[in-house]
Amino acid sequence: MKLSTFHRIPVAVLVLILVHGCSTAPSQQHPTPVVEQGQPLSAQQPPQEPQAPGYAPAPASAVTAHRQVPAVIALLQQAEQQANAGDLESAAASLERAIRIDPRNPVLWYHLATLRLSQGEPAQAEQLANKSNSLAAGNHAQQSRNWLLIAQARRQLNDRSGAAAAEQRARELGAR
Repeated sequence: MKLSTFHRIPVAVLVLILVHGCSTAPSQQHPTPVVEQGQPLSAQQPPQEPQAPGYAPAPASAVTAHRQVPAVIALLQQAEQQANAGDLESAAASLERAIRIDPRNPVLWYHLATLRLSQGEPAQAEQLANKSNSLAAGNHAQQSRNWLLIAQARRQLNDRSGAAAAEQRARELGAR
Protein backbone atom coordinates (compact mmCIF):
# COMPACT_ATOMS: atom_id res chain seq x y z
CA MET A 1 0.00 0.00 0.00
CA LYS A 2 1.34 3.38 -0.97
CA LEU A 3 0.92 6.33 1.38
CA SER A 4 -0.75 8.67 -1.10
CA THR A 5 -0.23 11.88 0.84
CA PHE A 6 3.54 11.41 1.08
CA HIS A 7 3.90 11.89 -2.67
CA ARG A 8 1.67 14.96 -2.72
CA ILE A 9 3.86 17.00 -0.37
CA PRO A 10 7.25 17.95 -1.83
CA VAL A 11 10.33 17.30 0.25
CA ALA A 12 10.94 21.03 0.59
CA VAL A 13 7.54 21.50 2.23
CA LEU A 14 8.18 18.64 4.65
CA VAL A 15 11.56 20.11 5.55
CA LEU A 16 9.96 23.52 6.09
CA ILE A 17 7.34 21.97 8.36
CA LEU A 18 9.96 20.09 10.33
CA VAL A 19 12.30 23.04 10.66
CA HIS A 20 9.67 25.68 11.36
CA GLY A 21 6.52 23.95 12.54
CA CYS A 22 7.12 22.59 15.96
CA SER A 23 8.22 25.01 18.62
CA THR A 24 6.41 26.01 21.76
CA ALA A 25 7.52 29.64 21.46
CA PRO A 26 6.10 31.53 18.47
CA SER A 27 8.62 33.18 16.19
CA GLN A 28 8.50 36.91 15.65
CA GLN A 29 9.52 36.44 12.01
CA HIS A 30 7.01 35.68 9.28
CA PRO A 31 8.21 32.98 6.88
CA THR A 32 8.06 33.33 3.14
CA PRO A 33 4.83 31.71 1.96
CA VAL A 34 5.26 28.22 0.58
CA VAL A 35 3.74 27.57 -2.82
CA GLU A 36 1.87 24.31 -3.17
CA GLN A 37 -0.03 23.42 -6.32
CA GLY A 38 0.26 26.98 -7.63
CA GLN A 39 -1.17 28.81 -4.61
CA PRO A 40 0.59 30.53 -1.73
CA LEU A 41 0.09 28.50 1.42
CA SER A 42 -1.55 31.47 3.14
CA ALA A 43 -4.23 31.53 0.42
CA GLN A 44 -5.05 27.85 0.71
CA GLN A 45 -8.05 26.82 2.73
CA PRO A 46 -7.47 23.79 4.95
CA PRO A 47 -9.83 20.92 4.20
CA GLN A 48 -12.64 20.40 6.68
CA GLU A 49 -11.87 16.70 6.75
CA PRO A 50 -8.68 15.27 5.22
CA GLN A 51 -9.24 12.87 2.34
CA ALA A 52 -6.66 10.41 3.64
CA PRO A 53 -4.28 10.36 6.60
CA GLY A 54 -1.07 12.18 5.88
CA TYR A 55 0.96 15.28 6.34
CA ALA A 56 -0.95 18.53 6.60
CA PRO A 57 1.27 21.58 6.21
CA ALA A 58 0.88 24.26 8.84
CA PRO A 59 -0.69 27.54 7.78
CA ALA A 60 1.88 30.31 7.43
CA SER A 61 0.49 32.08 10.51
CA ALA A 62 1.05 28.97 12.64
CA VAL A 63 4.61 28.30 11.51
CA THR A 64 7.09 28.68 14.33
CA ALA A 65 10.83 28.23 14.78
CA HIS A 66 12.45 24.97 15.80
CA ARG A 67 16.08 24.02 16.00
CA GLN A 68 17.34 22.55 12.78
CA VAL A 69 18.73 19.03 13.09
CA PRO A 70 20.21 17.89 9.74
CA ALA A 71 20.06 14.18 10.63
CA VAL A 72 16.36 14.49 11.43
CA ILE A 73 15.67 16.28 8.16
CA ALA A 74 17.54 13.55 6.27
CA LEU A 75 15.58 10.84 8.07
CA LEU A 76 12.28 12.59 7.30
CA GLN A 77 13.23 12.77 3.62
CA GLN A 78 14.23 9.10 3.71
CA ALA A 79 10.88 8.20 5.30
CA GLU A 80 9.07 10.05 2.54
CA GLN A 81 10.99 8.17 -0.15
CA GLN A 82 10.38 4.85 1.54
CA ALA A 83 6.66 5.52 1.91
CA ASN A 84 6.42 6.58 -1.74
CA ALA A 85 8.05 3.28 -2.67
CA GLY A 86 5.42 1.45 -0.60
CA ASP A 87 7.83 0.43 2.15
CA LEU A 88 5.83 1.71 5.11
CA GLU A 89 7.70 -0.32 7.72
CA SER A 90 11.03 1.17 6.66
CA ALA A 91 9.44 4.62 6.60
CA ALA A 92 8.22 4.07 10.16
CA ALA A 93 11.68 2.90 11.22
CA SER A 94 13.21 6.07 9.74
CA LEU A 95 10.71 8.22 11.62
CA GLU A 96 11.40 6.31 14.83
CA ARG A 97 15.13 6.97 14.39
CA ALA A 98 14.40 10.67 13.88
CA ILE A 99 12.33 10.65 17.07
CA ARG A 100 15.23 9.12 18.99
CA ILE A 101 17.37 12.07 17.85
CA ASP A 102 14.72 14.74 18.50
CA PRO A 103 12.12 13.21 20.86
CA ARG A 104 10.46 16.53 21.71
CA ASN A 105 9.56 17.30 18.08
CA PRO A 106 5.74 17.04 17.81
CA VAL A 107 5.83 17.05 14.01
CA LEU A 108 7.78 13.78 13.95
CA TRP A 109 5.26 12.14 16.28
CA TYR A 110 2.44 13.39 14.06
CA HIS A 111 4.07 11.96 10.93
CA LEU A 112 4.55 8.60 12.63
CA ALA A 113 0.90 8.69 13.70
CA THR A 114 -0.23 9.29 10.11
CA LEU A 115 1.90 6.40 8.95
CA ARG A 116 0.45 4.06 11.58
CA LEU A 117 -3.07 5.08 10.60
CA SER A 118 -2.22 4.27 6.98
CA GLN A 119 -0.98 0.87 8.14
CA GLY A 120 -4.36 0.15 9.72
CA GLU A 121 -3.25 0.73 13.31
CA PRO A 122 -5.74 3.37 14.47
CA ALA A 123 -5.27 2.82 18.22
CA GLN A 124 -1.52 3.35 17.94
CA ALA A 125 -2.07 6.33 15.64
CA GLU A 126 -4.28 7.94 18.28
CA GLN A 127 -1.65 7.38 20.98
CA LEU A 128 1.07 8.91 18.82
CA ALA A 129 -1.11 11.92 17.94
CA ASN A 130 -1.78 12.42 21.66
CA LYS A 131 1.98 12.37 22.27
CA SER A 132 2.39 15.01 19.56
CA ASN A 133 -0.31 17.09 21.27
CA SER A 134 1.51 16.89 24.58
CA LEU A 135 4.66 18.28 22.93
CA ALA A 136 2.87 20.93 20.87
CA ALA A 137 1.69 23.14 23.74
CA GLY A 138 0.80 26.54 22.33
CA ASN A 139 1.01 25.36 18.71
CA HIS A 140 -2.70 25.33 17.95
CA ALA A 141 -2.26 24.50 14.26
CA GLN A 142 -0.28 21.34 15.09
CA GLN A 143 -2.75 20.38 17.81
CA SER A 144 -5.64 20.87 15.40
CA ARG A 145 -3.98 18.56 12.85
CA ASN A 146 -3.44 16.01 15.61
CA TRP A 147 -7.11 16.13 16.61
CA LEU A 148 -8.19 15.64 12.98
CA LEU A 149 -5.95 12.58 12.82
CA ILE A 150 -7.41 11.33 16.11
CA ALA A 151 -10.89 11.75 14.61
CA GLN A 152 -9.87 9.59 11.64
CA ALA A 153 -8.45 6.94 13.95
CA ARG A 154 -11.62 6.90 16.04
CA ARG A 155 -13.75 6.53 12.90
CA GLN A 156 -11.66 3.51 11.93
CA LEU A 157 -12.35 2.15 15.41
CA ASN A 158 -16.11 2.76 14.87
CA ASP A 159 -16.17 5.39 17.63
CA ARG A 160 -18.48 7.95 16.00
CA SER A 161 -19.04 10.06 19.10
CA GLY A 162 -15.31 10.07 19.88
CA ALA A 163 -14.56 11.11 16.30
CA ALA A 164 -17.11 13.93 16.50
CA ALA A 165 -15.59 15.15 19.79
CA ALA A 166 -12.10 15.10 18.26
CA GLU A 167 -13.31 17.06 15.22
CA GLN A 168 -14.94 19.62 17.52
CA ARG A 169 -11.65 20.01 19.43
CA ALA A 170 -9.81 20.50 16.12
CA ARG A 171 -12.29 23.23 15.11
CA GLU A 172 -11.86 24.96 18.47
CA LEU A 173 -8.09 24.98 18.11
CA GLY A 174 -8.30 26.10 14.49
CA ALA A 175 -10.36 29.13 15.52
CA ARG A 176 -7.64 30.41 17.86
